[in-house]
Amino acid sequence: MAPADQDDSLFGWRNWKISDSWTKVESDRTIRTPESGRFDPTTDHWNDHKGRSLLSSTTDDRNPVRNPELTIADHLLRYYSPYLKTFFTDMSANFMSNQNGICGDFELKAMECIEYYGAKQGLTACKDWYDDFIECQGKAKQLLRMRAMFKKRHVDNHIEYLQGKRTWDETYEKPPQYNAYTEPWFDEKYAHIEHPTQ
Repeated sequence: MAPADQDDSLFGWRNWKISDSWTKVESDRTIRTPESGRFDPTTDHWNDHKGRSLLSSTTDDRNPVRNPELTIADHLLRYYSPYLKTFFTDMSANFMSNQNGICGDFELKAMECIEYYGAKQGLTACKDWYDDFIECQGKAKQLLRMRAMFKKRHVDNHIEYLQGKRTWDETYEKPPQYNAYTEPWFDEKYAHIEHPTQ
């Protein structure tokens, strides 16, 4: 009988794993540069993210692991300071907001905090509030989590199933029962119209 750590399959394929470097997951966990994301208050510009490709997304720009010096200042300036200041931009200042969307509460709390502490102290004092607002807008951390979960569920678990380490039921979830789709306002009187008969 072979030891548990010894694999008798062809080329040891039962112990193969798909590396994170084959997917975007390893890139998500790799720091660009130590100063990536740093804000320079003398020029009011943020670091240009050296090493960033033209295909990098806003998810990559808002990744706190890849940009260790990331602050809310770059987003605050991009979001509220116009690229070109004119009489018209001063006249229509702050007309664009998220108050009519799902991020309205986050924006309101962040702006009230920055108004209380001021723009300079608010960069550190209001970072948590403003990070929530940025996440609501761009969903960068949510997309990073989804990418890692997708790799685990649809790549790693499937490979383990092919290697015989998992059963079908452990790997794939059964579809929900038909009655799981019943609406909360379900009315038996009109059931023949709302749902197909079984």
